[in-house]
Amino acid sequence: MTAVAPVSTAILSAKSLQDIVHEVARAVDAQVSSIYRWLDGQQRLQLAATHGLNEELVGQLYLKPQEGLTGLVAETRKPVSVKHPAKHPRYVFVPRSFEERLESYLGVPVFKPGRVFAGVLTVQRESPRLFTPQEISAVVLAANRVATCL
Repeated sequence: MTAVAPVSTAILSAKSLQDIVHEVARAVDAQVSSIYRWLDGQQRLQLAATHGLNEELVGQLYLKPQEGLTGLVAETRKPVSVKHPAKHPRYVFVPRSFEERLESYLGVPVFKPGRVFAGVLTVQRESPRLFTPQEISAVVLAANRVATCL
């Protein structure tokens, strides 16, 4: 079993979403971490920050709840962990994202106080495996802290 580094207090005092995705990726030893902000008026997600994907897509990539694994997290409001995400029926290829190399996916919902849905925090790895319960818990904890920045 892989040890999970604790999500440090740097997340609590992060000055930007970019700092948060970097810290989350480091904490769970992932190559990619991204935050998607929920745009309630538009009923879609917007890529707000990423560590490891094409940063040119920040602010430009939008997903509806019925699109992709990240959309599935938004739709169900539950964590989704997938080995070989490109083989999943909900997978959506995003050109220029550079995620073709990624073989493990975890997405967790982000909630503001009062269980108000605010977005999705994702982590992805190049190695094909499911995330452990401890890793999922660490990312859920980070998502709780992300909510203050969205």
